[in-house]
Amino acid sequence: MRFAAVVLFALALYGRTAHCSEDDYDPDGPGDEDEYGGGHDHGGEDEDMPPPGGSAPEELATLADFEYFIDNADASVVGAFQAKTVADPSAVEPEGWDADEDGQWEAPMIQNPALDNFQNVANSATSYRFAYTSAPEILEKLKQKSKVGVYLYKAPKFVSKEHGDRLRERYPSDNLVVDGMTNWLDAKAQPLVGQYTSTTSARYKKAVLVIFLNLDFETNAKGVAYALKRARKVAATLKGKMQVAVASVEDMSYELADYGLESNKPKTDILMGIRDGGDFYAPTSDAAFSAPAITAFANEFLAGSLKPHVKPDPPPPPPYEDDEEGGDDIPGGDEEDYEKDMELEDPDKDEP
Repeated sequence: MRFAAVVLFALALYGRTAHCSEDDYDPDGPGDEDEYGGGHDHGGEDEDMPPPGGSAPEELATLADFEYFIDNADASVVGAFQAKTVADPSAVEPEGWDADEDGQWEAPMIQNPALDNFQNVANSATSYRFAYTSAPEILEKLKQKSKVGVYLYKAPKFVSKEHGDRLRERYPSDNLVVDGMTNWLDAKAQPLVGQYTSTTSARYKKAVLVIFLNLDFETNAKGVAYALKRARKVAATLKGKMQVAVASVEDMSYELADYGLESNKPKTDILMGIRDGGDFYAPTSDAAFSAPAITAFANEFLAGSLKPHVKPDPPPPPPYEDDEEGGDDIPGGDEEDYEKDMELEDPDKDEP
């Protein structure tokens, strides 16, 4: 009896699901985009959609677009092209083409192959922000005279010319290949003391000393300047040995436990940790943040005096307990009521 009831209940659910799927589906309905509440209106033009696996580079049409794009907390990559389209170099004049009757033959226009290559790099190096331009006023601003140029702008808030940072770098080749450009970006994108985030962390190939603090340039401008000044002073002495970075203690709070650190006052705390591959280290001293404290921490690590933090194993889950009232088979446990409900759900049951 109970087995038959379960089968009938499953068939009833299937019928309801099929009915909703076939009749209630609206191909022109709001879908996920309206539920998300974001996204851009592309006007139905597929060419505006980003290619699979990466982000389509943004096109900069005006000098204002360019200035806005590079004024960012992360590095900006700008491709400059004298032309977006070029005559297809592989095209040949059709056999039997008569210039008198058919007019002067011209090769069809295609997207600039160098721009194709640039977009391939953007598709691969997804942790970077890419844009491109062929606007004359931007090319003039860049002093771009050759056919192709790629420029890397470091995050202006973290650039220190006093300590040798260069705001802009130019890729030293017109041959835009993924491996070459990605390696160049990883080597050049971060300033002496840059921002360590979930996006930029992979750019730090060597051991990196991270200073966690309230990194809000508006509400904590003096605190940020204080920390950066001391971080840069020490970082300049550590070139070639290890890197130094700053991070938002709130945004990166999920990583603090890896170092054995804890922030109780995120608005005022300044904490330090060192990440070396998959190992994480915390200072052995409780000294307040200062340039000497940063130096002592770095020297301890470089001398091999520190041991990586070992996170404790998570507590075991609570033991599973059966519902004594309901048994194992039916939620709620009242089999008699369940079977009565199933009889009411039976669409094929004869009416009296």
